[in-house]
Amino acid sequence: MKKYLILSLFTALSILIVPLCVYGIFSDTSINRIPELHSVPQNIGDISFDTIKVYNSQNERTETLDFREYIIGVVAAEMPVEFHSEALSAGTVTAATLARKKLLSGADEALDGAVISTDSTKHQAYMDKEEMKERWGEDFNEYYEKLCTAVDNAIDYSITYEDELIVSVYHAISPGITENAENVWIGGFPYLVSVDSSGDKLSPKYSSELKLGFEEFHAAMTEQGVTLPEDKTLWFDSGEYTEAGTLKSINIGDKSFSGEELRDIFSLRSNAITLSMNNEGITFSVKGYGHGVGMSQYGADYLARQGYTWQEIIKHYYTGVEIEII
Repeated sequence: MKKYLILSLFTALSILIVPLCVYGIFSDTSINRIPELHSVPQNIGDISFDTIKVYNSQNERTETLDFREYIIGVVAAEMPVEFHSEALSAGTVTAATLARKKLLSGADEALDGAVISTDSTKHQAYMDKEEMKERWGEDFNEYYEKLCTAVDNAIDYSITYEDELIVSVYHAISPGITENAENVWIGGFPYLVSVDSSGDKLSPKYSSELKLGFEEFHAAMTEQGVTLPEDKTLWFDSGEYTEAGTLKSINIGDKSFSGEELRDIFSLRSNAITLSMNNEGITFSVKGYGHGVGMSQYGADYLARQGYTWQEIIKHYYTGVEIEII
């Protein structure tokens, strides 16, 4: 196998983890821009994947965890346990691939010697067994057994592209089509391209809205250094969109904003945003939840319920990849 190139993951997207109907919680593992490439000095055979050093963002401590225990905790935190087992196994492979990629890149001084953190806005969320018991209550034994089975079915595998571990990013719900990475970040990857995810439209949290009065919107834009004309009908244009529905840019007053910027300013669920105006104010209509790149978690659950295996789910969302035991 070729020497791996490691992509350091960074993110500036701040994602709120909130309840999503009966499906529990979603979080949004993402990167903000195309990472720099770094060569790995040691051979992959020199790296142990039995344990992993994790920086716990809650108690601000570095902990050495059994790799299986860590992945169980990640999947529990990142995906609703009510999802189909094949979807949970797909989530296992994405989580394990990211974790192994970070292990290969080595300790991070900014993480007190850990290789990855439990901060879901930067890396992957994590839930320990006690937190699972608290969340699942009397259903703990049933859910934990289901989760462990799903994880054990897939934990030995990783996703590769041309013999390199991929940046296996994922999100909660797409707008119905996943997004090309280069339409969200500065650069892209050949395996992170737009694919159909129409099952996401069935999610009870597929769409959301934010309504602001004219004064609220004006104040928010003023804080961003925007000068709005007196004529409200000229406050913003129709915007420019990708085929997947991501807002590429929109002119508001005398400034231009990307969908990512508006998402951050107004704490919206995704970059698939349209603005409209009526007599009462401005409405932000949003489709999906997350950056829209890579695997959709809800879409994975939908495909699993249509009979897809976890391997088929992975190969649907990540184009041209292989699934290997690493």
